[in-house]
Amino acid sequence: MKHLRQATLLIALVVLTACTGPSAAVPTAAPPTSVPTAAPPTAPANALPAEATPVPQPAPTAPQPTAGILPAPLYVLAGGQIVRIERDGVTRKQITDEPPSAPDALAIVWFDVSPVDGTIVYVVQGVGAPSLLVRTAADGSNRTVLSDNLYITSPLISPDGTTIAVGVSEDYERPGSQTPGIYALPIAGGTPRLILADIPATDPTTEGGDGRGFTAVAWSPDGTKLLANAYSLSVELCELAIVDVASGDQVYLGDRTANLQSACTPAIWSPDGRTVLFNTGDPGLALPDSGIWRYDVSGGSISSLPVKPDNAIVYAPHIAGDTLYALVASTDGTNPVYTPADPQPVLSYALSSVPLTGGTWTALRNDTHSLFSALWAPDGSGVVVMGGDDPINTKVLWLTGDGSPAVELYTGTDLYAVRWGAP
Repeated sequence: MKHLRQATLLIALVVLTACTGPSAAVPTAAPPTSVPTAAPPTAPANALPAEATPVPQPAPTAPQPTAGILPAPLYVLAGGQIVRIERDGVTRKQITDEPPSAPDALAIVWFDVSPVDGTIVYVVQGVGAPSLLVRTAADGSNRTVLSDNLYITSPLISPDGTTIAVGVSEDYERPGSQTPGIYALPIAGGTPRLILADIPATDPTTEGGDGRGFTAVAWSPDGTKLLANAYSLSVELCELAIVDVASGDQVYLGDRTANLQSACTPAIWSPDGRTVLFNTGDPGLALPDSGIWRYDVSGGSISSLPVKPDNAIVYAPHIAGDTLYALVASTDGTNPVYTPADPQPVLSYALSSVPLTGGTWTALRNDTHSLFSALWAPDGSGVVVMGGDDPINTKVLWLTGDGSPAVELYTGTDLYAVRWGAP
């Protein structure tokens, strides 16, 4: 994996452009300088002193908030480096300059941003050598290497900003020297702790294989659990699991006896951490089943969310208040659907919403977009999508629910991930 130009997870979990160099930041106007005033004339020695006249002072001005269309700065992993886009959607700057380990390799292949203070952690891949896990400040300064001896993937910072969940893959140069699985690493630095080891495959006759690898994809709001992708080490199969951070215990979402299995598509915790919304589907197919499911974390029950139309494919759900937001593709003929001749159709999705209690999806915009990644504003007011019809020029767009025109934030190749910075 570490030798590949296209940096991917073991099962293409990272679908999150190349640029000729750092994008220049849009210059800001320098603050106006005060005009020097002439010195007051000196009164003759025999003149009576004049009564002093108070000099008018400028009224104090309150600090002005930063104007912008985005709810926070946006970070884009583009061409193996991290670019910061300011809230105005225009000002941008490449904030990392990591040398690639080989001429035809991407330097940075995964990253995450702390929701607390904007601290950045990222992985610099090695070729024939372990990767580097690096921590910096929000502007890319204060670079610190946290790990240089493990093959680390997919860092994920905890809600309180203190811990990084990372995947560790097998060291094929030194088999058996490290245990693959999910680890917890203090963001301040320290020794990684194994949360859950991968399960080696032992019986090739088992359907789907009996081995599993694990990659964390989302912390629970209280930081005690992880949503994880559990992927087969034998075949193209992936499903969702909830992993207890303290014990490593895991629970798979779905009911295998009822042939109801989760698919490794974007899933979310509810804000209170009591439920998880997820898709079901055949893990071997490119698309999940239509609809969306709700898993009760404490009771383990599963129920289908009562939303219409029944055949709509729901991607990247997001909860804000009592509303469910998502990107929705209808399969009523306006979009292609799965067929044996075309197992990976390209769907067009519309930004939509529905009450959490159920109902009919309402499109919030008139346009649709093909995409492979989405990042919601916390309040559901908009979403950053990555996609487009041209694979050479991937677009990063900002879409709002008020129907205003889409804003193009970035375009290029080798775009893998976007993250919000601290507001």
